[in-house]
Amino acid sequence: MGVLEGKVSIITGAGTGIGKSAADMFAEAGSALVLAGRRRAPLDEVADAARQHGVEVEVRPTDLEDGDAAAELGRWSVERFGRVDILVNNAGHSSRVRSIRYVGPEEWDSVFKVNVEGVYRLTQSVLGNMIERGEGTVITVSSMAALNPGLLGGAPYSAAKAASLNMIRGMNTELAKLGIRACAIMPGEVDTPILENRPR
Repeated sequence: MGVLEGKVSIITGAGTGIGKSAADMFAEAGSALVLAGRRRAPLDEVADAARQHGVEVEVRPTDLEDGDAAAELGRWSVERFGRVDILVNNAGHSSRVRSIRYVGPEEWDSVFKVNVEGVYRLTQSVLGNMIERGEGTVITVSSMAALNPGLLGGAPYSAAKAASLNMIRGMNTELAKLGIRACAIMPGEVDTPILENRPR
């Protein structure tokens, strides 16, 4: 029996990179999964692999730049399974223009919508269920760029990841007494599709 047997987990950005690896590990550990991301095709591939572990998997293509869609993902998951035990806020988005001198407001806003608002709206949408049951875990993939910003990460991405890091830290302080655990993972550079926007 896996350590996550009977649990339900949402993983965003599940089609590639860190999210894809997390989905495989969670499935192997026995968790039912809701896999979210922008593109259905890679999500379906990850779902097929996860089902080989004998777990139930739902695919929900979702653009987390849309806060309402992020919130609906959480509401749908609770309705579908009756619970959400673990939320992995992994989806991330960077900008092509990294310099604070040149980045435009639309690109800045886009980065914040995915990395901050999407995390906030999705997390908030499952908290009621977690608090009602007295347990839940929220794992948010931040970045070392939140602590050590530079041109490679870029001003928008570094600022957004710092915001999500502090949101999760504050949430852990606020809700720990209600049985909710919240933490941020701070990876350095990982070879995932987000690097495709990196300046060369």
